Amino acid sequence: MDRLTRPATFKHAVCVYPYRRELNEAGFFPPLGLEFIATVVRQYARSLDLIDLRLEPGRTRDFLRPKTDLVCFSVNWDRDPQFLAEEIRSVPPGILTVVGGRHATERPAEWLAEFPNVDAVVRGDGEEAMAELCGRVPMEQIAGLSFRRDGRIHHNANRTLSAAPDDLYPDRGLRRHKYAIKISDVNTGILIDAIATSRGCPFNCRFCSFNRNPWGEKRRWTARSPESVVDELAETKARIVGFTDDLFTYDMDRVERICDLLIARDIRKRYSVNARLEVARRPDVLRKMERAGFSMLMLGIESAHDKTLKSMRKGQDVAQIRQYCKVLRHSRMILHGYFILGCIGESVDDMLQIAPFAQELGMDTIALSRLRFSPYSGLDELLANSPGYHIAPNGKIYSDHCSVGELRKLRRRIYRQFYTPSQIARVCRKGFQNNALSFLPEFLPRLPQVAGATIARVWYRSRRRAKKQRARRQATGPGHPASGVKPLQASP
Repeated sequence: MDRLTRPATFKHAVCVYPYRRELNEAGFFPPLGLEFIATVVRQYARSLDLIDLRLEPGRTRDFLRPKTDLVCFSVNWDRDPQFLAEEIRSVPPGILTVVGGRHATERPAEWLAEFPNVDAVVRGDGEEAMAELCGRVPMEQIAGLSFRRDGRIHHNANRTLSAAPDDLYPDRGLRRHKYAIKISDVNTGILIDAIATSRGCPFNCRFCSFNRNPWGEKRRWTARSPESVVDELAETKARIVGFTDDLFTYDMDRVERICDLLIARDIRKRYSVNARLEVARRPDVLRKMERAGFSMLMLGIESAHDKTLKSMRKGQDVAQIRQYCKVLRHSRMILHGYFILGCIGESVDDMLQIAPFAQELGMDTIALSRLRFSPYSGLDELLANSPGYHIAPNGKIYSDHCSVGELRKLRRRIYRQFYTPSQIARVCRKGFQNNALSFLPEFLPRLPQVAGATIARVWYRSRRRAKKQRARRQATGPGHPASGVKPLQASP
């Protein structure tokens, strides 16, 4: 049967998250984007399996049945390419195979050309396109779809960026496993979940492209209603929930309404959200957030220098940051500050100011990310006017005065500067005060196992690092500039 004349309902659909490794070491978050797609497809399929290969011992082929007639892959990252290719190729011809996700969206023609068994690539937001595909709308009429027909690849017009839907959120009953925080690959037993309540960001920071689609189109900020958000949270069993919104706190009146509903319905969980420092303008809402269970504000500070904040179009200067943090440091919520390492125009001395600046502001924890180039972020113009800066194959930016290896060493040095014993004690104290560490009793029995695994990982990494340094010295010979890593020193 021609798959373009498929029946109205699928007999068996499989939605696959085709990765083995996680993006970080803190544990697994559910594949929220794929869960949205699975919730849509479920309405058109007699049976459906949602497969997260990070948690499964098997492969995609192990979940295919004789009656399987639809397989969807969520391809969001450029990692594990060989494993990813094997999973996609394992689906035999005759099964409608659809690939989606940000990484697939960027090069749809390549996916169709490289994988003859792939029938279509959904570009951009996939919920509406998959609903139309499952509802038997002809492929050539589905916006945002690339597909194969008669040996040729066709690309339909882009789909208009959609608003955050009020009536659609993941069906958690489709999950085959519970998601729990992992430390050094050890399950802590602490359940965790994620929720998406808004899309887009109204700001135009130069280092960020998350608020644009792969063609550079700006996504306006749209949000679900407070009632819809709280209904979903009420159905969520995990006690810790991370909000995936690029900017949860853009509309503080909406935040206040969500808090009011959480308090009125006595929903007791702990939440972390992305926010801008302007939340300090509403101390009344901050206090209500604390009562409603919000335990961590993740704040983009980015740099300790006005020249960088201006060139990156952050919309704040150091004086404003200090003023906002005078208010925020009195909050019972943990303040987590994001900083960027390797900003254009910053010297090693400039970057070494991150730790003392963060401590001055009252940050409880920090995270350092490398400056990364992505299309339409606006960094191309800045790079063109900044001689001596380069883009590595993975998109990370480095310079003649601070190499990739030196940035890596600098990152470790700043972390050591910031995370002193007194700083760690401060975080623990605050965590107990706001009940963010209320899960500790169930974690304590697993603490020895976590500690042992963490020590083993640190030992292994130090051995691997030393081995690489020895190999580099042997390969280059004594006196060669690359025979060792130049020590990072601040100017006197």
